[in-house]
Amino acid sequence: MMIFTQVVKQAVSELWPCYNAEVRIINFPPQYNQIGASGACPHCSAVSLFVPVGNPYASGEGAIQEICNAAQCQACKKFALVVGRRDRMSGDPNYRLVDFYPAGSPNDAVDPNVPSVTAEDLREALRCRWVSAYKATVVMCRRAIQTSCVDKKMADVKLQLQIDEMASKGLITEPLKHWAHEVRLGGNEGAHPDKDGLKDVTEQDADEIIQFTREFLHHIYVMPAALASRQASRAAGSKTGP
Repeated sequence: MMIFTQVVKQAVSELWPCYNAEVRIINFPPQYNQIGASGACPHCSAVSLFVPVGNPYASGEGAIQEICNAAQCQACKKFALVVGRRDRMSGDPNYRLVDFYPAGSPNDAVDPNVPSVTAEDLREALRCRWVSAYKATVVMCRRAIQTSCVDKKMADVKLQLQIDEMASKGLITEPLKHWAHEVRLGGNEGAHPDKDGLKDVTEQDADEIIQFTREFLHHIYVMPAALASRQASRAAGSKTGP
């Protein structure tokens, strides 16, 4: 059974990388020796309960035991695989979550008003964040800021000067200028290890840099597009009015 379980886990992991959304393992009563889960479904995105179906497959003859259980989403009725691990010497009979398959897909949606080149940079940053590639996340956010500067016809100079130029021309506010510099510096840290002992980019760094980048692009592209649409609608209404 141990060999069979290892084969199942290896085959599944090659097909689907581990799902990393908010999922919690559920341990059913010890006499059933089954596990399920609760959280966002990779199939239908609903926050759901995954009820175990069929018999589990367990491995491990020593203190550490792993278990694989098929489970069914109670919202869409599609299936997932839950993998748990426990230390039988600890006295805790419950399994802890190791893996949950399939992976689903990251939400890398970007507002359609953001130009395609810049939008693709941000989408790649979001996909990097989804797999916890934090340095790659901030590097791609920096690139999104720079491609937006190029799109807005800033001078062909370093990004620091391009950001300052955007602020001097009134395209961004003073706070947004500072945010853009945060993204720029974060991207530099991700791409170039410095000599001052800077540590790896953290999860919090990546999340904040993404937020800064979204706000910057929202101000540059989304708000002007929304204003133009509103003005056009009002103009059309005045022409057709009494």
